[in-house]
Amino acid sequence: MHAPAAVNVDERRVRIALRFDPEPDPAAAGDVGALYESLLGYAVRAEARGVDLVWISERPFVVGARVPAALPLCAALAARTRSLRIGAGPLVLPLYHPLRVAEDAATLDGISDGRLELALGLGGEGQAFAGFGVPTHGRGDRLEEGLALLRSAWSGEPIAFSGRHHAVSGVAVSPQPVQSAGPPLWVGAEADTAVRRAARLGAGLLARTAAAIEVFRAARPATGSPPSRVALELDAETAQARGTRSELARLVEAGGDAERFDLVVRAEAAPGGRWLDPHVLDALVSLRDELAARVHA
Repeated sequence: MHAPAAVNVDERRVRIALRFDPEPDPAAAGDVGALYESLLGYAVRAEARGVDLVWISERPFVVGARVPAALPLCAALAARTRSLRIGAGPLVLPLYHPLRVAEDAATLDGISDGRLELALGLGGEGQAFAGFGVPTHGRGDRLEEGLALLRSAWSGEPIAFSGRHHAVSGVAVSPQPVQSAGPPLWVGAEADTAVRRAARLGAGLLARTAAAIEVFRAARPATGSPPSRVALELDAETAQARGTRSELARLVEAGGDAERFDLVVRAEAAPGGRWLDPHVLDALVSLRDELAARVHA
């Protein structure tokens, strides 16, 4: 590990990412060591084949969850890789105190030498809120406050924050993240209101439909902001289909210089930790390069 230094976010115009989110399995929830080793080993091989980013999702308090908490697995992956960017989440930020997330993320950014990206969401699993004793009402406000508090924690200045849900002063996160201003922040969203919130907050968008990306583009500030990031999640077969490739090219080109585009593909080919065939990864990396070439043509 190197001494901490300011690290710029990967500026690749188009990236290919994998998302690890194993399906809950009550019958196997107590035997996850082999799954974690398989997941980590596969992510290392994906790095070697040119994959840019890996997302690890979490399912807190879901019966049979295989990954109830993402950050510990992200730390293990950071220790095994050298260039792969590591995405944690989406984390349901309203479930957690933002400063706990800020310190954990800063630590993980240090472990990875500045390769962390952090996705946040409102959460759709009611049992998670019940498990933590957190009300679902007002979670949109808590997400916005939490994101603002994360940025304040990573500003390098003492925190002075007062909101409806959090009031913090006289503390500071130390050490700070390796990346200047902290890890890139994403919001996972599908509903138009949530998509517009992501644009207004200056976060990247993790989406499952092209329609959500169009809403995001229409809502984001027109000037004075750095390039935004959007990510579209598809299964591997759909991503490689001829019609989809044309639509992806259109989406990438429409973003222009104001946007960077990620294609996110679910790593699990079948339940039980069966991952995509490595040759599929090669095809996806080739697709990334094809899309990037069209932008620069």
